[in-house]
Amino acid sequence: MIAFTICANNYIYKAQVLADSIQRTSAIPVYLVLADERTSMDYAALNFTAIIDPEELGIPNLQWMKENYDVVEFSTALKSFAFRYFFDKISSDRIFFFDPDVKVYQPLQTLAAFWEEAAVLLTPHILTPLPFDDKFPGENLFLNHGIYNLGFLGLKRGKVSDALLEWWNARMKEHCRISLAYGFFVDQLWFNLVPGLFGEAAVIQQPGCNMAYWNVHERQMTCADGQYLVNQQPLVFYHFSGVDTSLTHICKTPAYRHRFEEEPVLKTLYQDYLDHLNQFEPHKFQDISYFGGKYPIIPPPPSLFQRLVRQIKAQFN
Repeated sequence: MIAFTICANNYIYKAQVLADSIQRTSAIPVYLVLADERTSMDYAALNFTAIIDPEELGIPNLQWMKENYDVVEFSTALKSFAFRYFFDKISSDRIFFFDPDVKVYQPLQTLAAFWEEAAVLLTPHILTPLPFDDKFPGENLFLNHGIYNLGFLGLKRGKVSDALLEWWNARMKEHCRISLAYGFFVDQLWFNLVPGLFGEAAVIQQPGCNMAYWNVHERQMTCADGQYLVNQQPLVFYHFSGVDTSLTHICKTPAYRHRFEEEPVLKTLYQDYLDHLNQFEPHKFQDISYFGGKYPIIPPPPSLFQRLVRQIKAQFN
């Protein structure tokens, strides 16, 4: 069993917290796939089993992806190719992916039971209906962005994962887009189809798995004997998406329905996470520019002549 994450240089301090938490709880190898180019940083000093560059993943149109995807799209597009790489290069039969802004609190071996009849492990954004109150988030958020949160994914070696990866890789080459109007949100909307297309998918309905700001309505955080609990079950991993380093808001989106004042244990969890981040000196990473500013290549705005031609054509369509 191994785990990996993907990020650009400016997120490495978050990825190190993830790696540290997995190594402390689970004692398994943790790899970083670098969605960026290397700098003068001492990568050997980082706490990963190994660091994989995009060029090692065997992506046929890698240069196109660099030039056309933004950092979120590019990082996400590497995920399927990274799974294929690790199955081909590493003997492990079970592979976990985590977003870099996740922290693990329990041994990942506790998820072993889910593998018994499944090749794919998924966590839905929510397990129970949200209040219909015009506050954030609403269920429409997941209709637009995906039923499952792909900040976590588990795959087991075999025919199902092979077929899934072939399908997934084909779509990530040019269609790992954030374009909600056209039905694209990186890989998450594609994964709405996975249980129906490939079967052998376990949807983990354990509240301690992938808790985040979007499911606080259904998950009560407590602490007993130094252990964080969610609905009286152990917190396995928490997704600190969009963390507010001032600890003013659980989520900075306007009309978010929960406040730290109502969730004191959750605020302690966030403070512990920020303290852990600070151990890895965020200031050394946060200002590193993505690919040195070379990518993506933004097409120039249309000239006056091009705009006039478009207007004329539009009159005859």
